[in-house]
Amino acid sequence: MGNFPSKLTVRDVRRAALKNIFAVSVAGVCLWLVVRQLDDLNISDIAVSFGAVTSAQWIIALIATALSFAAVGQYDVLFHRWLGTGIRPKSALLSGTAAIAVAQTLGFGLATGTIARWRALPELSIGTALKLTNYVSFSFMVALGLLSALAVTALGLEGTGTALTAGLAVLAFAVTVALSLIQPRWLPVPLPPLRLIGRLTLLAAVDTGLAALAMWVLLPAGVHPPFLLFFAAFLFALGAGLLSGAPGGVGPFELCLIAILPMVPESDLIAAVLAFRLVYYALPACLALCALARPMKDASEAPLPVVRSLSPQRAEAGLARQSGQLLRTSAGSLHVLHGTQSLVALGDPPSGGIMRETQLEWLKENANLKGLWPVLYKCSANSAVVARRSGWHVMPVSDEAWLNPQHFSTAGAHRRQLRRKLKKADKNSVGIEHVCSLPIAQMTRIAEQWAARCGGERGFSMGRFEPSYLEEQRCYLAYVNQRVVGFATFHTAANEWVLDLMRSADGVPDGTMHALITKAIQDAATAGVARLSLAAMPLESPPKLLRGLSNRPEAQGLRRFKLSFAPQTGRLYMAAPNRTVLAIAGADIVMRIARPAPISSTETVLGPDDLDAEMQITTTAPIPVRWTMQ
Repeated sequence: MGNFPSKLTVRDVRRAALKNIFAVSVAGVCLWLVVRQLDDLNISDIAVSFGAVTSAQWIIALIATALSFAAVGQYDVLFHRWLGTGIRPKSALLSGTAAIAVAQTLGFGLATGTIARWRALPELSIGTALKLTNYVSFSFMVALGLLSALAVTALGLEGTGTALTAGLAVLAFAVTVALSLIQPRWLPVPLPPLRLIGRLTLLAAVDTGLAALAMWVLLPAGVHPPFLLFFAAFLFALGAGLLSGAPGGVGPFELCLIAILPMVPESDLIAAVLAFRLVYYALPACLALCALARPMKDASEAPLPVVRSLSPQRAEAGLARQSGQLLRTSAGSLHVLHGTQSLVALGDPPSGGIMRETQLEWLKENANLKGLWPVLYKCSANSAVVARRSGWHVMPVSDEAWLNPQHFSTAGAHRRQLRRKLKKADKNSVGIEHVCSLPIAQMTRIAEQWAARCGGERGFSMGRFEPSYLEEQRCYLAYVNQRVVGFATFHTAANEWVLDLMRSADGVPDGTMHALITKAIQDAATAGVARLSLAAMPLESPPKLLRGLSNRPEAQGLRRFKLSFAPQTGRLYMAAPNRTVLAIAGADIVMRIARPAPISSTETVLGPDDLDAEMQITTTAPIPVRWTMQ
C-alpha cells in the first residue's frame, strides 16, 4: 500500500494473473461442491420459490439495500477526511458507493475498486485511489471478522471450525488495535486511529446488518430462521466470498449458507440467494456503471482561506518549522500537531493570550472530522482552567522554567551551584560564542555523539537536530582549544526567547552547558528581552501516570540543571474531553516523542520571511508536517 509504481513489471502482471486464477479456481471448486450438494434439487422448485417472492418483500429488500449502501459510502468519506485528499464528502460518498457496488459484483476488488475510484474522481492519482481501496478493504475485513466472532459468541455456535475462526478474527482485530496504537516503523503505511477504527466497525455492523436483512426478507414465509442466526451465517458467507476474490463471491457464499443453515429448505435458500444477488449486486452495479460513465465534477473542496503575516508572540511557535502547523482559524491561531490518535494543540495560542472556548470547540470539531481525539498539551494554568470549565479533564505534565534576563545575576545563595559550574567551565578554558554561520559538520558530530549517549533524539513536541532548522534559530557554541564541544539553540520572538536544543560532545568539560545558557541570558538582557524560557522540565511530584518517565535519572538531572539558574516556574497541563481520551492521547504523545517520524517524510517549504510567510489551514495527514526555511 505504498507508492504506486509508475510502470508495471512482468512480475507484477504475473502475480496479478496468478491471484486472479486462484480466485476463479476457488470459486469453481466451491460451485462444484454446491452443485453436488444440490444434485437432487429440482430447478423448477427453485423457480417456484423465486416466483413466490411478494412485492412487499422486494420493496423491503430494496429499502434495506439502499440504506446499506448509504452506510457503505461512508467508508470512503471517513478515509478521504483522514488522508486529507480535499474531496467533498458528497463526492467521496458517491464514488465510494459506486466503487464498492462494482467491485463486489465483478470481483477482484483491489483492481476493480481502484479503477472505479480513479474513474469517478480523476483528480486523484492512481496511487491514492489504490491506497483508498486498500484501506477500505482491509478495515472492512477486520471489522467483518470481529462482527462474525461476536455473532458466534452470542449464539454459542460450536463445531465446524467456527470457534477457531472466531478466535482468529478477534486476534486479528486485537493486533490491528495494538498496531494502531504503536504504529511501528515497519508498517508500509500508517494504520487508521482507534477512533476511526471504531467508526468503521460500527458502519460495518450497520452495512452488513441491512444487507443480511435484505436477503432474510426474501425467504418464503414460514422458513425464516432467527435473524441473529441468519446474520451470523451471512457474515461467514460474506467473508468467505470476499476472501476468495471471486465475482460476487459466487460459490463460497452459497456453500457457507447451505452448511450453516441446514434448517432452511435448499430450494428456498437458493431462490433467496438469486433474488438477493439481483437486488444487492446486479442492480447497484448497473447503477454504478451508469454513474461512472461520466467522471464527477467539482469533486474537490474549495481552497481554504490563506492567511498572511502571522507573527507569533510565543517564541516556541518556531517549532512549527519542524513539527506541526501554525494555523489561524476562525477562533484564533493554534500550533497544531497530528498524533497517531490525537489532534494536539501545543501550548497556548501562538499569537499570545490563553486558550478560548471557541478554540477548544474548533479543535474538537476538526479532530472529530479526522477520526482523532482533541487534546491540549503543555498549556498554561489559565488555559487549563478554561478547558476544565468546558468539561475537559486536566492533568499536570511538566513545569516551565523561565526568568527575566533584565533581573538575572549569578550572585546569591540560590545560584551557588551555578557559580560552581561556571568556575569549572572557566578552569577548563571553555569559550562561548554566539554565531550566525554554523559549523554544521562539527555540530553534526556532536549531535550524533549526544544521540548515541542518550538513546536517540526525541521529537514531536521537541526540536531535533537538523541544519536548516538550526539556521533559523539563535545558536551558541562552546569551544575548547578551538574545538566545538557543545551548543545550545533558542527560538526567538519579539520579547521572548525559548531554549530548544542542548547538545554536548563526549567528554565535554563540566559546566559547559551552564556557561552556554548563562551567555544567552546575558545577551537577552542586552537585547532588552523580558522573558527567557528554559522550556519544560519534569515535575518534582508527578501524577501516577507520569512517574515512570519523570523519575528517571536523566529526567531529574535535567530538572536539577534548569533549577540551578533559580528560575521562576509555571505548571504546564494536558487536557482532553474525558479521562479515557486523556490516557490514550498521553500514550500517543509519549510514543510520538520517543519515536518521531523521520524529518524528511513530509516537507512544506516556506519563504524567506520566516513565520511571516503565507500559511494555509489544511486538513490532517497521518504524519506531521515539517516546515523548513529557504
